[in-house]
Amino acid sequence: MPSHNSVPVMKPAAPGPKRGSRKLLGLVMVFFITLFLILFFQSSISKISEIRIEGNELVPADEITLTSGVVAGDNFFTLRTGQVHDRVKQHPFIEAVEVSKSFPGVLKVKVREYRRVAFQLAADGTKEVLLADGSALPVAGQAANVPLDMPILSGWLPDNPLKVKLCAALAQVPSQYLSDISEIRPDPSSAYEDKIKLYTRSMYEVYTTIEYLPGNMEYLGFVTSELGERGKTSGVITMLEQIRHSSFEAEKAGQKESAGNSGPASNSPVQSSRQGNGT
Repeated sequence: MPSHNSVPVMKPAAPGPKRGSRKLLGLVMVFFITLFLILFFQSSISKISEIRIEGNELVPADEITLTSGVVAGDNFFTLRTGQVHDRVKQHPFIEAVEVSKSFPGVLKVKVREYRRVAFQLAADGTKEVLLADGSALPVAGQAANVPLDMPILSGWLPDNPLKVKLCAALAQVPSQYLSDISEIRPDPSSAYEDKIKLYTRSMYEVYTTIEYLPGNMEYLGFVTSELGERGKTSGVITMLEQIRHSSFEAEKAGQKESAGNSGPASNSPVQSSRQGNGT
């Protein structure tokens, strides 16, 4: 009986998705993504909600915020920190600025003010704090909380360029070396145009120059300590080319004998030169 070979019948392939359907699906996805982005950028989560000011002691936070040009509600993502940095850096009392953003909605502005180095009395008698660059800030508002633990500058004309130079020199002196200085006055001479006179809380008067000031302040404590061990708890200390000490009486007598001398009369050498250690 003859055998018959049978060929299985192949089912027709299911029709694939039409090209038009894929295109429609893509358009729907783009629509929802666009809608999501619009809603996101219009929501509060994409806006500046807090501006943090750090490091300020003299300049009020509100003033720094105003200088930055940023307000709550500005777009978080389009805000350029570089522009904020440049605006705040233009403030006359701010030396350095760091600006950063943290999601969601926080702008952080960290400032470093010019170091405060001294005080002075304004023409109306109010106190002003002097910064390292010579700028003067009234002791009012937030600055009123700054401790008055720095020298007072007296007898300086407002336009005296040496006052700016003095402020820069004081900024080079560590704060602990200035704690004993109560007042600084100009005392120019023919030999030393930038000569100054310092009054200390430990009852000494000190003559030096603005140029020598940063180096001499490190030695002044050693000098006064040595003088105290000798029983000389007051008097005049000359810190020019040499460091010498004289009593107030000898100083007055020397001034009468030699008017116009470049430095006060001295009769007790403390050290032979400025390069010594004062002990």
